[in-house]
Amino acid sequence: MMMQPPDDPKIKRDERLSELATLQVRHTDAANGYDAGLENADATMDPVLRRLSDMHRDCAEQTARILVAHGGEPDPDGSWLSWVHRSVMVARGMIDGLGADVIPGLIDGEKRVLEQLDRVLERTHWTDVDRNALIGQRDRIEAEIAELNAMKADTGGATS
Repeated sequence: MMMQPPDDPKIKRDERLSELATLQVRHTDAANGYDAGLENADATMDPVLRRLSDMHRDCAEQTARILVAHGGEPDPDGSWLSWVHRSVMVARGMIDGLGADVIPGLIDGEKRVLEQLDRVLERTHWTDVDRNALIGQRDRIEAEIAELNAMKADTGGATS
């Protein structure tokens, strides 16, 4: 499901800022979902969800700084998807806890954030500092996906 760009008219006029604002919201939504999952995470998944939440909070803050530097307005709360992510994590956790079987869903979610990062990086108007920060985010997410894939392989390819 595609997320709608922020309602700020200035951001809508600048597609570059629209994509960046969407990225900032995606990071926030992901962190909010991971935070909710901590309530019912097993001993294996607790440190993973904490690490992913921390990464996305850091990336959301970094993206917000870039957005503000270019005249945009960050959204500290995320979108309606934060509510969806929280609800899914809580409901799933109440049924059978959050164990390794959630890894494929985490990988899919990280890939969606990565796709948004690619859309942002396709824009050519970023400063070298901004571009390097965004590439750094991409590298972190790719490393987490690799780690999640290794965990998935270690658990016999658990499915969600």
